[in-house]
Amino acid sequence: MYKKVIWPLLLLSALALSILFISGFVASIVISTTDENVYTEDQIESIPEEDITLADSSDILILGDSIGFGVGDEENLGIGERYLDLLNEEDENEKNITNISVPSYESNQLVDLIASGEHNPSIASAQLIIISIGGNDLNRLEYEDNLTLSLAFEEALNTYKENLELVLREIRSINPDAQLAFIGLYNPYSQEEPQNARLVLEWNYETRLIVDSDVNFAFIPTYELFQYHLTDYLSIDEFHPNGSGYQIIAEELYRIVN
Repeated sequence: MYKKVIWPLLLLSALALSILFISGFVASIVISTTDENVYTEDQIESIPEEDITLADSSDILILGDSIGFGVGDEENLGIGERYLDLLNEEDENEKNITNISVPSYESNQLVDLIASGEHNPSIASAQLIIISIGGNDLNRLEYEDNLTLSLAFEEALNTYKENLELVLREIRSINPDAQLAFIGLYNPYSQEEPQNARLVLEWNYETRLIVDSDVNFAFIPTYELFQYHLTDYLSIDEFHPNGSGYQIIAEELYRIVN
């Protein structure tokens, strides 16, 4: 009879000890994980702001085409890094810059890029968003003859304006407070071709009307900066800016935005 009583008791004792051991082991894992990776609300409040980093965060974001990318810059700095250098001369707080510009991009491709949602975190966290787009939309017209140029220009301009408005609305739906800056077009062609100058000026004018519709959207003019300095500011491809050209754009950006 005693054996019948003792054996169940021993089994229960062993089971209880096993549960106690497993519970202690699990608790040690949870405590270890909490110490290394998980913070309570009180602990989070005690962490200095400079030690908290966000994935895909950016203080400055650049969107657009080859000008935004920095094609032609011998030092591979482009507008963004050169602007950042100017900013750092007066601001000791280190800024983070993200550039998702794609050479050869047209305005419809920029719409698709933003609509994909892939870069929403960078857009949402940016304090300044620099946009360069439209040059390739306009440059496609170089193959038009005089008979078809006017109609083709109007069609290209209207499509571009619709795309730019879509870009603006999408960005504002993600980040309503960021400062935006649009890099206007310069005329890389000889001043002896007045037709090209007229088209670029009209393109810039229509762009500026859209930019001016947003109180925190700045238009950065480049036409006048390059007008009489093409040999100084264009790269060897005679189309994209060289280092000096990007520097003068960055300085204009800094002058207007800051």
